[in-house]
Amino acid sequence: MRIGVELAVRTPVTELVNYIKDYDSYGFERIWVPDAAFSQWEVWTTAALAAAYTTTPRIGIGVMAPYHRNPAVIAHGAATLDQLSGGRVDLSIGRGSRPYIASIDADRPDEAVTEAITIINGLLSGETVSMEGTAFTFREVSQRVQPVQEHISIAIASMSRYWLDISTETADGVHLYTSNPTLLGTAQEAKKAAKNPEFEVTTTLGYVEPEEVREWWVNNFGRNFNLQQLCGREPNTASYEELAAELVFTDAASLREHLERMESFGVDELMIAYRRAEDLPAIAEMVAAARG
Repeated sequence: MRIGVELAVRTPVTELVNYIKDYDSYGFERIWVPDAAFSQWEVWTTAALAAAYTTTPRIGIGVMAPYHRNPAVIAHGAATLDQLSGGRVDLSIGRGSRPYIASIDADRPDEAVTEAITIINGLLSGETVSMEGTAFTFREVSQRVQPVQEHISIAIASMSRYWLDISTETADGVHLYTSNPTLLGTAQEAKKAAKNPEFEVTTTLGYVEPEEVREWWVNNFGRNFNLQQLCGREPNTASYEELAAELVFTDAASLREHLERMESFGVDELMIAYRRAEDLPAIAEMVAAARG
């Protein structure tokens, strides 16, 4: 199972670049570059730094919402970054934060996600794309820049059964949250039923310090109605301890328990989220110890 680590969204880019330079030495299989409205840096600029300063790990972009980022712009950026990185780019697409999307007057129907995947795949394959969709209208659009890879994988981020089912029909994978056994079992069955035989499952854990921030992280996911239903329970019914055991790790031993659970359900990749850039060396040590 691959392990990737995202970049710390709370760290200014002028500080973050120093940590990016060390990623090759940590042994992670991927750098995830999140596209977050509250981040202290812009996603494509920072992803270019990751491509320029690393040689080994793949680069995951997302979760990116095709509402304030048009699919043509996403395809253009992905192809350029794929060239810059030597063919190491993958994408994760999702609905994004509804309040934020609405606040910038960029809201569109849910169909924007699947229509965007069709458009991006077409443009990255060198096609001239036309579409009269629910969310997008494209008329004979093409792009000159093409990726190094024959195909750039696109996953759908999901906190609900709704998006999990859509991912199996339209995407190359699904990006989930938690190591909850019920959720992982559902994802395992979805993977078997997916149209793409190479469909992959990625899930997320947090290494979140200090403790008060960890408590906020855990409780925030615990209140998510759709995610908790996907975990086989109603929101606000699980204890903090139960939620924490599925959402975060604090040392190599707890990470090892998560990894063993994920591997038993055929998870392809773990993404580790964290808040403080200075925690990255400690995370790398825990990952190495947990892998044995």
